[in-house]
Amino acid sequence: MSVMSRWGKNVNLKHPLQEYPRMQLQRGSYTNLNGRWEYQICENGVVPSDSAWKPINVPFPLGSALSGSDEQLLPGKVLWYKKQFSYKPGEYHTHLNFEAVDQECIVYLNGIEVGRHIGGYDAFSIDISSYVKYQNALLVKCMDLSDSGEYAYGKQRIKHGGMWYTPMAGIWQTVWLEDVPLHGVDSLRITPNYDRGTVYFEMEGNFNHATITISAAGEMIYHETTASMRHEVQIDNVHAWTLDDPFLYDVYIETEDDIVKSYFGMRLFSCEKDSQGYPRFCLNHEPLFLSGVLDQGYTPEGNLTYPDDEMMVYDINKVKELGFNMIRKHVKVESRRWYYHADRLGMLVMQDMPNGGHPSKLTTLYLPHLNITSLSDVNRKHLGRSDEWDKKVYYDELDAMINQLYNVVSIFAWVPFNEGWGQFDSVKVTKHIQRMDLTRFVDSASGWHDQGAGDFYSRHVYFHTYRNPKNQKKRMAILSEFGGYSYLEKGHSLAKKLYGYKKFTDKIHLNSAIRQLYEDSIISNIPRGLTACVFTQLTDVEDECNGIMSADREVVKLDGKRIRNLNHRCMRRMKR
Repeated sequence: MSVMSRWGKNVNLKHPLQEYPRMQLQRGSYTNLNGRWEYQICENGVVPSDSAWKPINVPFPLGSALSGSDEQLLPGKVLWYKKQFSYKPGEYHTHLNFEAVDQECIVYLNGIEVGRHIGGYDAFSIDISSYVKYQNALLVKCMDLSDSGEYAYGKQRIKHGGMWYTPMAGIWQTVWLEDVPLHGVDSLRITPNYDRGTVYFEMEGNFNHATITISAAGEMIYHETTASMRHEVQIDNVHAWTLDDPFLYDVYIETEDDIVKSYFGMRLFSCEKDSQGYPRFCLNHEPLFLSGVLDQGYTPEGNLTYPDDEMMVYDINKVKELGFNMIRKHVKVESRRWYYHADRLGMLVMQDMPNGGHPSKLTTLYLPHLNITSLSDVNRKHLGRSDEWDKKVYYDELDAMINQLYNVVSIFAWVPFNEGWGQFDSVKVTKHIQRMDLTRFVDSASGWHDQGAGDFYSRHVYFHTYRNPKNQKKRMAILSEFGGYSYLEKGHSLAKKLYGYKKFTDKIHLNSAIRQLYEDSIISNIPRGLTACVFTQLTDVEDECNGIMSADREVVKLDGKRIRNLNHRCMRRMKR
């Protein structure tokens, strides 16, 4: 069955997703390579055949409707990409940038290997200055083990169906070129300190000095040159970043021959106790009940790739319109532009690490629903990651995610493990994250197999009414997944039959059941310490029909006024 959103129908496949991808380190140099490429699938070790190339639309992953291919890359096979392009190299260094390639790749330019990368969710850059010419032949060799290997794969599964989705492979985010000056800014880490009214810059690059300029709403408020790679700036009359007023400061950094643009927001995430002693989430010291939605980030035509930048904006705006104030980006690292839109639109984000490992269904699916939810994760093979190499791979991909998203204003929490999937040593992993980032919270084990670490007591409850535990006053209590009520809009979603945790055949009963669910599991528990909830989920995804919206975003299944009122009641209940 074919389903396509309005954005998928209107996408220009010759020049898709042309927007600048790296909004927190922008340069004037930008050449987008998205569009028509060629591909073929070979046995590992076999050289591609000159006569076997077929067209594919990059950056849509292999197998997605917009890619133009219905093939699937299986373990042991190799996916080859080919792109011919013209380029006029300048006096600067030329970098070839990939926003994401799933899972492993080797890059060749004009017959020479120029770089390798492992990990399907993070961006990487290759200096091709010594190899780029006016006419160029680019080859990318991709391998993807999906859920049979050691790398993160999220909800993808070779044998997919139900709650598991079609595996993707290959290039699935923008490919682009830029010229980087000799004295360029290689990286920029920005840490705002709301209480002190300062912002701290950590820069890397081959330059002797940098001039930092900060502007607020177009008015310059700071301009100074420093020879240090570490520089702290005092911000007078701080304009706070809030959900209703997501104010962003612009930053310009100029070196001997480079100028980059970035931005930051002045905000603080803290945990503070209320009059009853319950720990509460606070934004800029103001208590805030977090009412969120689970977002898998899937589209019917692009799989994990949005067909258009405006579709990302639509999703975030729809969440806000329905009265939610938080999105849990579920076991996926989104494109960097998605986080930029969350920052500028004022949407809090809880960021998951994509699932990996090979746990047994007993420990991740069956035992938790018998209320066996606290198995030890130290040397626990049944949770799916006991091999030391697998653990190293996890840390590598975790660090890449945190480093890539560190400057995002809207992210308030990291989620290293979901429902025990590939979970190991979560106490150590939590401490590792906290050493990397002192500005955000950690939901150490979302769902179950909690080891007492992190900032949240985090539960997933789908099949009975949630009750906040008595005297849970050490950590913030979050119902990090609930709902999952399903209703199929035929012709608007990819499922052929209804799949979900509770099934409905008409919208009236669906809306009534969700209202009662919020009354019983959320609103009644807020005075007992519940500080956040995450409703499953934003959209239908393949066989899952439990979205607030249909997969193509054309149908909103829930009554907008009713869900807004429920969310407003949650937030008012918090303030009492």
